[in-house]
Amino acid sequence: MPRDLAITFAGGGSRSFYQVGLLDRWGERLRPRLAAVAGVSAGACTAAVWLAGRTEATRSYWHWRRRDVHSNFEWRRLLQGERPTPQGPVYRDSMVHAFREGGLEALRACEVPVLMVVAEPPRRISPLASMLIGYGAYMAEKRLRPDMLHPSVGRRLGFVPRVFDARRCESAEEVADLIMASSATPPFTPFGRFRGERYLDGGMVDNVPAFAAEQVAGVARNLVLLTRPYPPQSLGPRGARLYLAPSRITPVSCWDYTSSERVEATVAMGRAEATLHAEQLEQFLGCPSGQLPHGAPRR
Repeated sequence: MPRDLAITFAGGGSRSFYQVGLLDRWGERLRPRLAAVAGVSAGACTAAVWLAGRTEATRSYWHWRRRDVHSNFEWRRLLQGERPTPQGPVYRDSMVHAFREGGLEALRACEVPVLMVVAEPPRRISPLASMLIGYGAYMAEKRLRPDMLHPSVGRRLGFVPRVFDARRCESAEEVADLIMASSATPPFTPFGRFRGERYLDGGMVDNVPAFAAEQVAGVARNLVLLTRPYPPQSLGPRGARLYLAPSRITPVSCWDYTSSERVEATVAMGRAEATLHAEQLEQFLGCPSGQLPHGAPRR
């Protein structure tokens, strides 16, 4: 069986639990085919935790760690000069937990690159200004182009993608640093810092970083797992990629940490929709290399 498959994990905060559900059904089928994985933000988290074999342990810990979270944003705390959001500490603690108890060793032993994308802000403006400009531009572009899969305005504004292989991290805390840097979306998560450099959410340059995995030798096809619905014309086979998305809005929203029930409903949705997408996936995996389904060229 050829190792010619990349999987790209789009970002999406808590919506990435949809990807967890898909992997519950497809993981054993896909892993022997892997040549590379790439992810950004919570998608990077999903990929690394899955490959480390720590999905169930991490999900259980996350539910326990967020047990006292009842609001996603508290103005009272902000007015008192305190952190107004609970997501950053819960997220980071969950990542450190994921890569202890053998998780780091399993990740470092992974047979394929585990690539995570971060955004280096423009040097000429402050980190806070770069976050506001970058995030505002991303949201505006997404609203103006609802069929857009790969944003472009971030790069034009001066944000630069940086790609790191998580297998090179030397501690659970360093893996957590990298994932938090790829997910850095203040105020929900803090500005990212990895190996002495400051970064923002990799979605500022591409929230669906298919380009990263396709730089790896041997990758001939790329399964792209999205976390929100897109217009039908954006999905399906497109060149050497297959884009799969939720059929409807997921039960949990991007930065909702208040409900374990909505998270588990999103996992269940992913499991159920693995069947919905199964025919396309099998066709995609079964095509000989170089004879993939026709579609729009890579972007």
